[in-house]
Amino acid sequence: REAVVSTQSTGKQGNMSTAIGIFQKKFIGGGMPALKTKVHGDLNGSVKMLQEDITKFHVATAEQVMKHKKKIIEQQVVLNRIADSAILLQSMAAVISRANLAAEKGDTSEIALANAWCGESHQQIAQLVADLQNPALSKVDEATLAVGRMSLDSNGYLAKSPVS
Repeated sequence: REAVVSTQSTGKQGNMSTAIGIFQKKFIGGGMPALKTKVHGDLNGSVKMLQEDITKFHVATAEQVMKHKKKIIEQQVVLNRIADSAILLQSMAAVISRANLAAEKGDTSEIALANAWCGESHQQIAQLVADLQNPALSKVDEATLAVGRMSLDSNGYLAKSPVS
């Protein structure tokens, strides 16, 4: 089922995919392709992964904000996944930038490391985004938070030591 978006200023309605697609084309897709021509050719694969991950991150994050609205602040597990993804995206950009700068100075030794880092980060982001979009995980998240609340309420760890 598609969520319906209503724009107050125009009174028009459309599905969520259309709204997100327009946003991506206007703000994300428009500025990123030029980046590919400004890096060392051996970093193009990493740049492509970064671009894809930014787009997927944007969609997943927008979905969570629309789903939870102001109460997103109470969704600690969701926010943790979003923060982890954002940190990985930032690290990918930093590693690409550093490797590119070194390559511009004639040292291509960091390119392989940058590509390896970006490949690993790409996989982690894919899992985090998939987790954000998986409704079955919300029950696991609720159980995790319930254990945390019980621990907090009992002033510590709930389980008794089997040794004592």
